[in-house]
Amino acid sequence: MDDIKENLIPNLHFAENDEEELAEEIGLPRRPTIPSLRQRNSQINMLEQMTHTEEQGKLNELRQRKGPSKSSVRQGAGKGRNGQQKGGQIEEPFGESLMVLEFGENAPTEAIQWIVDKIHGRRVDGGLELIVRKEPLSKDSQTIIFHVSATHMKLLEIADDMGFMKRTKTGIIRNFNVACLDEFFYDESMTLEDILTPGDRQIIIKYALDSIKAADDEHRIPGTKIILYHGQSIVQAAQSAELLTNLYSLHDKRKLKELRHRWIKPIRAQPIDEIRDYFGESVGMYFSFLGFYTYALVVPTVFGFLQLGLSEETETVPFFCVFYVVWMKVFLELWKRKSSSHAYHWGTITMTNLDEPRVGYYGKLARDPITGKWTPHYPKWKTYVQMYCVTAPIILLCMMIAGFVTIFQFYVEAYLAELFGPDAYILYLPSVVNAIYIAVSTLAYDRLATFLTDKENHRTQSQYERHRVNKLIVLEFVNNFLCLFYIAFILQDMKMLKTQLMMQLIVLQFLQNVFENLYPYLKKKVGLKIVRLFVKSNYEKLKEAHETYDEMGLRTLDTDDPRIIQNRKEAILEEYNTYDDYLELYIQFGYVVLFSSVAPLTAFWAILNNVIEIRLDAYKLCSFFKRPFARRTKNIGAWQLAFETLAVISILTNCGILYLSPQMRELGANLSREAYTLSFLVIEHILLGLTWFIYKAIPDTPHWVRVALAKAEHESRQALKREVRKKNPPYTVGLCF
Repeated sequence: MDDIKENLIPNLHFAENDEEELAEEIGLPRRPTIPSLRQRNSQINMLEQMTHTEEQGKLNELRQRKGPSKSSVRQGAGKGRNGQQKGGQIEEPFGESLMVLEFGENAPTEAIQWIVDKIHGRRVDGGLELIVRKEPLSKDSQTIIFHVSATHMKLLEIADDMGFMKRTKTGIIRNFNVACLDEFFYDESMTLEDILTPGDRQIIIKYALDSIKAADDEHRIPGTKIILYHGQSIVQAAQSAELLTNLYSLHDKRKLKELRHRWIKPIRAQPIDEIRDYFGESVGMYFSFLGFYTYALVVPTVFGFLQLGLSEETETVPFFCVFYVVWMKVFLELWKRKSSSHAYHWGTITMTNLDEPRVGYYGKLARDPITGKWTPHYPKWKTYVQMYCVTAPIILLCMMIAGFVTIFQFYVEAYLAELFGPDAYILYLPSVVNAIYIAVSTLAYDRLATFLTDKENHRTQSQYERHRVNKLIVLEFVNNFLCLFYIAFILQDMKMLKTQLMMQLIVLQFLQNVFENLYPYLKKKVGLKIVRLFVKSNYEKLKEAHETYDEMGLRTLDTDDPRIIQNRKEAILEEYNTYDDYLELYIQFGYVVLFSSVAPLTAFWAILNNVIEIRLDAYKLCSFFKRPFARRTKNIGAWQLAFETLAVISILTNCGILYLSPQMRELGANLSREAYTLSFLVIEHILLGLTWFIYKAIPDTPHWVRVALAKAEHESRQALKREVRKKNPPYTVGLCF
C-alpha cells in the first residue's frame, strides 16, 4: 500500500529558505513546481476511495513484481537508486537514511537475519514494512551495518498511531489523523514530507523499531542465548545484550548547513523552531531555556553595575538580597509560561510518559498481575537497598572529600600568607587549584551518578532520569558551593567570599568551554585516523555473512552512495546529550543567586559566558557531534525542580548574608541577640511568602494556550460527531396523515 501511495503522491522537495544570499552560499536547490491543492486533494481522495480488496490486490501484485530471486541479487550489482529499474526488476525506492543499525562483529547471522526480517517484513507476518539496505563490504569493514528508511505515508501512519499533534488549516493544534490528511495541509505549497519535521521522522522511526515486540511463541533471539518475554521490544533486548552495538541517525547535510548558517551568527536571534524541527523538542527546549535565561540575566547585570558604582558604606546589600529573591522566582515562573507556549506550538503539551521498561532494565520473568503477560520484575526492595545502603554512603563519602578539600585549601592559604604576606598574588593559587579540582571532579561525578543509577535498576526512563539528576544535584551542589558556605557562615569573611566566588565562576566556565569544544573537535579530526591505524578489519570474517544476506534478498547500497563515507565519518563522533549543558547552567545559576549580592558582577560574567556559549554550542552541535536522538518533551523536566530548589536555598543564604552584613547589625544594635535573630526568621518567612505569592500570581500556562486547547478539544468532538453520522446515518422519519 505504501508503494501505491508513493507512486500516486509525488515525492517533491522544496527549499525552506528562499533568500537569494543564503541559496547561493549553501547551494540550495531551486524550488520545484508544486502541484496545486486541487491536484493533491484528488490524489488523496483516490487513496481514500480504494477498497480493501483492491489495496491488497495491488499490494500483492507489486510485491510479486519486486520480489527478487536469490540468484539475481548480488552485492552492489544491478541496483539503482530511488526506485530505478535495472536488470528487469523494479526496486523499492530508498530515500533518506533515517536510522543506522550496527551489529557486533560476533553477531550470529541467524539473529541478524531474524531481526532484519522483522523490520522489513510484511505487517501480516509481524513486520514493520520498512525499507532496509545494507552497506557493501569493503576492506575497512569492521561490523555489519544496515540503513533503515520508510515512505512518507508509512511515517504518517505511525505518527497517527503515536498520537502526534499537528497544526490544521484552522490554525488549531490537534491530534494528527491520517484519514483526515487534507486538513493538515495548512499551506497550499505543502507536500507530504512537510507535515513531519526531520526530528519527527527520527522519533517515529525509533518508535517503530522499538515497537517490534516478541510474539507469544518467540522466547529467544535465534542463534543467541538472549531470552525474550511476550511483548518485549526485540531491538531493545538486542541493544541490552550488545548484539546491536550501535543505533544512530545520519545528519541531513543540506538542512544542517542551512541551520548552522542561521544559528551561529551572533547578531541574529536563535532559530528555536528550526532547531526543534531538526534536533527535536528536547534540544530545542534547552536552547530556548539558555536564551531566555541569558536575556533574564540582563536585569541583575544592570543592577550589579549600579551596586558596584555605589559606595560600600551605603546600605545596598539588603536591597539586592531581596531583589535577587524576587528576580529568580519571576524568571522561573515566566519560563514555565514560555515552555508551555513551545509545548503547544510543538504539539507536546498533552503528552504523557509511557510506562514502558527502559533499555537496560532487567529482572526475573514473571506474569504481570494486570495484563497476564510475562515481563521482567525486579524487587523494589533491592532498588531501595541499593539506594540507601550503597548510593547514599558513596555520596556521603564524596561530600566528606569535598569538605576535606575545602578545609585543606584554607590551611594552604594561611600557610602561604605567613610565608609571603597577606597581599601576595600567590595566595590566589589555592583558589585556582580548587576551581580546577571542581571542574575535573564534575566529570567524575557525572560518570559516578550514571553508574549508581544503573545499579539501582529503575524500570522506566523517566524514573531513571529523575534519580540521576537528583544525584548530580547533590554532588555538584556540595562540590561547587560548600567552600562558599564555609567562607560566608564559618569564616564570615565577605571579601574572601567575593574573591573565591569570582575565581570559581570564571575558571570553571573557562575550563568547561575549552573541554566541551576541544575534545569533540579532536575526536572528529583524528578519530577516523586512529580507527584505521589501530582497529583491525574484519573483511574475511564478514564476507561469508554478506554472501548469506545477498542470498536472502537483502539489497545493498550502491558502492558510490555518499552515505557510506558519511557514516564512517559520523560513527566515531562524540554523542551529545543535554545533561551536561543543563548541569553547567545549574551550577552557574547557583553562583548567581546564592551569593551574588556580595559579588555584583557575577551576573555580568554569566551573561558574557552564555552569549559566547550559545554560538559555540551551535557550531559544535552542527559540526562535531553525532546527530542526537530527538526526544519529545513539554518542559525541561527534573531540571525545573533543581532550579527551583536553588531558588529556595538562595532565600536562606541571602537572609544569612543580611544577618551578617554590617549595615543590618548597626540597625539592630539596640536589639537583643534573640530579637535580632528572630527578626531575620520573620524576614525569611516574608520572602518565602513573597515567592509563594509570585507562584500563584503568574499562571504556568498562558490564557491563549488554554483557549486554544479548549478549541482543539471542541473541534475534535465535532469531528467525531461528523464521523459517527457518516458511518451511521439517521433514519428518515415519514409524516403520518
